[in-house]
Order: sequence, then structure tokens, then C-alpha cells
Amino acid sequence: MHIAIVGAGPAGSHLAHELSAAGARVTLLDARPPWEKPCGGGVTSKALQEFAFLQTADAPKQMIGSLRFGTSTARAVNVKPSKPFAIYSRAEMARMMRQRAMDAGAQLINERVEKSEFVDGHWKLATASQTIKADFLVGADGASSVIRRRVGVKFTEDDFAYALGWRVKTPVGQTLTHVDVEFLGDLAGYLWLFPRTDHISYGIASGYRATSPAELKKRLLVYLKKHDPSVAAEIEASPTPSTPRAEFYAAMIPALSVKRWNELKASDAAGRWALIGDAAGFVDPITGEGIYYAFKSAELLAKALTTKVESYESLWRDAFGGELQRAAQLEEMFYHGSYAGRPTIERMVQLAKYHPGVRRVVRDLVAGEQGYVGLKKRLIKSLFSF
Repeated sequence: MHIAIVGAGPAGSHLAHELSAAGARVTLLDARPPWEKPCGGGVTSKALQEFAFLQTADAPKQMIGSLRFGTSTARAVNVKPSKPFAIYSRAEMARMMRQRAMDAGAQLINERVEKSEFVDGHWKLATASQTIKADFLVGADGASSVIRRRVGVKFTEDDFAYALGWRVKTPVGQTLTHVDVEFLGDLAGYLWLFPRTDHISYGIASGYRATSPAELKKRLLVYLKKHDPSVAAEIEASPTPSTPRAEFYAAMIPALSVKRWNELKASDAAGRWALIGDAAGFVDPITGEGIYYAFKSAELLAKALTTKVESYESLWRDAFGGELQRAAQLEEMFYHGSYAGRPTIERMVQLAKYHPGVRRVVRDLVAGEQGYVGLKKRLIKSLFSF
């Protein structure tokens, strides 16, 4: 079987590695060189533990010693991870993942797929210079996936969040080992500071169309002034979004609604195509974390393609579909609900600061070791443990 994978990010490259290592013929297509994805770049301890190659990979990464969670009313709690938590340079991770796939035998073509069609039992993918014939097509081309649209899977504006920010160069020798997250209060979303090996990613994310990009920039600049006033001043004085020290970025992030999770199909019953990672919408709608699901969905599709391709749909739903659907159900309560007379986030941060049992739950939730299914039950139980 010849498998064509469109998109050579972490999901596509990991799938290419797994399939090539199993003896399949794999063609990986992506016109872009490795790039810095517009996100924090965190890799949870759950992902590090489950995908061992991430721990031994030589891609630059910053290990994190603490996380601060703050609210719009200045409440805050510091949480220390129980297991390693890393922030990768996403460009370097993509470079490493592509090389790993090629070392396993995958062919990488650095061209854009201009046309794809299923004809006479095969896929024909046309690039500027050639036509590739494949038996199976995989969309791994990110949140704005072209392949997803071509195979007829439709997302709406309600299925996305919008993120923007600046990557700020750090002085040589400066090292930060903490992450800062500050919730927005009136909007579903948060601000962040994620340190990488040579820069800090400052960003903000909220529901698409929940507010304007101009308002998000304004809020992020207020946040940036608290952490790096000189860079904030440089940005405000610049006629362009980017400056010599701060590179601007913006992107759409999948944040699927409950309705979308109920009806989502990440593959077809005929066994002709499948979607993985961001292209499939496999992102936590509360936190925006997607790297674990990128790797996991790639692993599950590789298993299905080497056994029974029709099993992919049940495999991803059993492995993490219920968790992500539960997150979508909880999103409204998490960001806009109330508990004991205060907004949910305010109360959560307050309890985590003063109650070690609740703090452990928050720590495990961040690490990926505590899921959304069963979260309420454990939180209630934690109130009676110290």
C-alpha cells in the first residue's frame, strides 16, 4: 500500500515514521520548511512519558520547573509539575520529526499539493512538477487543512479559537524555567508566557469572533508590559506588527463544539482517507493543547492501516475522543460558570492556592495525567484530602 500524507508537521511526520518502520511505502508532502508554530509549544509530561523519543530527541527544548496560573482579578497560584514538562522549539521539533521519518524510509516532497482526486480506486495528487498516485490519503495539514475540505469534512467559525502573539528574542545566557498563564475573565481564553530555548512566546487566545484581533493585541500588550516593558514599548512604536526583537504571529486553533464532536468523522467508511492532529480538530478546546493528540492520532492511524483501516474511528474515540468531547461540554462552565458565588476560574485558583488536595488535581490536569472525565468527582474528593 502506498500512503500519501499531506502535512509534515509532528502528526504527519510521526505517522510517516511509524508506517515506514512497519514496511509501508510512504510519501510525505509539505511545501513549507520547518516552521515555528504560533503557539506556546508545551509538551505535557504525559506526552513525554508515552512517546519516549521526545525525551531522547536532540531538538532544543526548555524544561519547566513551575507554572503560575493567574486570574483577571490578580489571584494567582504556583504549581510545580510532578514530572518533567518541556517546551520545544517547534521549528526544531518539525525538523527532527521529518528527519526521523526519512531515516525510517519515507520520501519527503517539498511541494504543495495543488489538486487531489480519487479516480479508479486510487488518489492522484498533483504538485507543480509531478503527479503522485497513492492508495490512501492522510490529511495532516493543520487547523486550516485543505485536505479536510476536499474530503468533505466541514468546520464552521464556532469550531475555532483565534490566537496571536509575539516571539521575543531573549538575551544570550538568559534562561527562564517557568510558564505563566493568565485567564481573561470576560472571554473564554487566556494569555501566556512560554519560554523556549532562544525566545519567549507571548500570546493570547479566545474564541474566533468572540472579540476583534485589535482588542486581543491591546490586552496582550498590557500583559507584555508587566513582563517586558521595553519590548512592549518597541511594539507600540513600530509601524509594523513585528519589530527587530519581537516577531508577530497569528493563527486559527481548532476548538470543536460539542455538536461537532458528536458528528465528527476523521476517516471514511470506505477506507480511502483519514485526518490526524489539528486537521482532524484533535485539540483540547479548553487549553488549546494539541501535540499529544497529534502524536496519539498518528500512532492510532498507523495501527489501523497495518491491521484494519476501518478501526481508526473507534480507536481515536476510545483513546481520547471522550476526553475532548467532555472538555467541550465543560468549556462554558470553566470560563463563564460560577462556583460558591464566584467565577469558576477564580474559585479554582483560590482553592488551589490554599488547598493542597485541589492543587494536586490542578497539577495533574496540566500534566495530562488527570482527564476531564472524572474531574468533577476527584475535585470534590480532593476537598476532603490534605
